[in-house]
Amino acid sequence: MNEQLQRGNLLWESSRMFLPEHKQALLQRKEELKKVEKPSLDEQELEEISQIVLDSLKHELDVKVTYWKDGFFRELTGIIDKVDLQLKRIKVKIGEEIDFIAIDCVKSVVRME
Repeated sequence: MNEQLQRGNLLWESSRMFLPEHKQALLQRKEELKKVEKPSLDEQELEEISQIVLDSLKHELDVKVTYWKDGFFRELTGIIDKVDLQLKRIKVKIGEEIDFIAIDCVKSVVRME
């Protein structure tokens, strides 16, 4: 009887093997499930965001911008350097670095104290 149990376990022993490709595919699938849709803002939210952006642009105030990129929300803290309406993007200066954010991907802009 004991020998039969061992044999039964050995039959399924090979199914424990997990290929690196399988692991990578599972990790990618988990990341895909975490993704969220691009935000859509109403008129009032857009008005508040534009007011804060203009304040940062005129007075060089630090702001924290939350934006959507590739299915995830990201945050960036810096000073609004330029609003490009033709290319529909905001230029954010972070120290010596510069980053561009698409206007339609912005979720929120908050003044830093």
